[in-house]
Amino acid sequence: MTMVASPGTRARWTRLATTIGALLVALFAAWWARKVLGPGPLDVHNLRWVWGDLAQVHVAWSQYLSDKSSNWLTTLRVSYPEPISISLFDPMPLLLLFAKPFASLVTPGTQYFGYYFMACLVLQGVFGYLAALRTLRLTGQGDELLSRFAAVLIGILFASIPYTFYRFQGHTALSSQWVLVVSIWVALSTLDWKGRAWVLANGAVVVLATGLNPYLALLVLISNGSLVIMSWSTLGWRQVAVRLGSMAALAAFGLWVFGFMGGTTASTSGYGIYSMNLLGPFDSNGSAALLPLDVPDPTGGQSFEGYTYVGLGVLALGAITLLVCLNYRLQPSRFPFLSALLVVLLCTIVAVSTTITLAGHTLEVPVPGSINYLLSRFRGSGRLFWMAGFWLLLIFLAACSLRLGLRKLVLLLIAVVAVQLLDIRTIGHQVRLNIDSFQSLRLTDVPRGNYTAILVYPAWQCDHQTTPGGVRNYESVGHLAASMGIPTNNFYAARTPDKQTAYHCDYAARLKTIDPGAVYLVSGALLEQHRSTLTAAHACTPMANSEGAWKCLPKHSR
Repeated sequence: MTMVASPGTRARWTRLATTIGALLVALFAAWWARKVLGPGPLDVHNLRWVWGDLAQVHVAWSQYLSDKSSNWLTTLRVSYPEPISISLFDPMPLLLLFAKPFASLVTPGTQYFGYYFMACLVLQGVFGYLAALRTLRLTGQGDELLSRFAAVLIGILFASIPYTFYRFQGHTALSSQWVLVVSIWVALSTLDWKGRAWVLANGAVVVLATGLNPYLALLVLISNGSLVIMSWSTLGWRQVAVRLGSMAALAAFGLWVFGFMGGTTASTSGYGIYSMNLLGPFDSNGSAALLPLDVPDPTGGQSFEGYTYVGLGVLALGAITLLVCLNYRLQPSRFPFLSALLVVLLCTIVAVSTTITLAGHTLEVPVPGSINYLLSRFRGSGRLFWMAGFWLLLIFLAACSLRLGLRKLVLLLIAVVAVQLLDIRTIGHQVRLNIDSFQSLRLTDVPRGNYTAILVYPAWQCDHQTTPGGVRNYESVGHLAASMGIPTNNFYAARTPDKQTAYHCDYAARLKTIDPGAVYLVSGALLEQHRSTLTAAHACTPMANSEGAWKCLPKHSR
């Protein structure tokens, strides 16, 4: 007699299989993140690897969390004495707000970037797995055990796309690409939802993205907006307008609440330079093991900010998808192929920018000044391809599942994952070497004391070529100020508001009155111009390792 499992038993086994699949992906992602990062970043007391842009964020976090007089997301600590939104330093303001009540529990001089980067890959892989499961359900193949295995393999690909871990040393907020994958999963899960429920679910992801980074918010809007517009025949134009309007309003609200609006009027540069090369998805900067293609960088800014390599495994999956589906009409399914392809197209177009590049060739597309102004708000346009890369994975999965069936699909994905891991291992090693280079910079010739502030003229944001301490003094001065719990006027922000520039760069006004308790780091030219005021209460001596710069210490501290 054949035993038939009850619906409740089948549901429990299904949930168990889904959970096991998520755990397998999480374990792989954590292992891969640990392999790329190495042990150093997971030591919370290790700051030697925190340099460059990462140091900028660490200083911002440290100063804001230790500032008891901070107002919402505004502090005086990093732009003394002018208040500035800490959101302009790429610190993920939403996480800062959650961390603020617990700041007293954190040991000063520690960092948790390594654990956050690991969490990013884990979340990216797990939500990629869930999005893959949803994709297979939409193609009518999501209820079998093999579908969990196929989704696990896709989740591994989500966690191993090189552009997601290549920038670990560069940006924390922009490593939060997991929120893009969350938005895809939510969008696929709510395709049939109506009215307020859809707005609440997808709107929540929009607000979440605005709390992390404007680039991520824009990508979520492009993705969700494309799916909504392409559903006009079933939704009706009224419902399309409601959904688009709601998402736009929530995005504007989130960007305002989290302080990013303050940087919209700041002067920017780099649009078209930090763009994506049309060969970017194939370009590993020569560091991939199986596809060491190194495309010329015609703008000088594409090798890092425009890095969009997806890995040979993903490229192979795309090529096989084209081959097996060529001249073959896929059977009808509920997966939104056209909407997903529109997302890929739009993201690729905005990532390429108006400076179109193919290998070493460049073509400038003339656009009206007003359009160029709006586009240049997202000067690192190459980043905008990331959403396209994630959607392409699901497009390949959906097409191959319909054409090949689950058994052949799983065999194909096993081979693809093997190729992907073989290809990216050298990229991970290169990132690890960069992290292990320990290039952090410290200001050692200013003795610790009871100072009121560390003031730099010219400050980095005014003239980072002649500023005392060199082009990385935002790091050395910032770390020293943060370690002593005092403010500084010297900072490097992703966007510097014009008001801040006008105030800090008016040297005559700023040096007219001297703070007797502050440390002054000044260029030789400014010392000569303001010697009488600077030396009245300060002793000035040449700075070590900074030609032409002087440090002026309060005489009462000697």
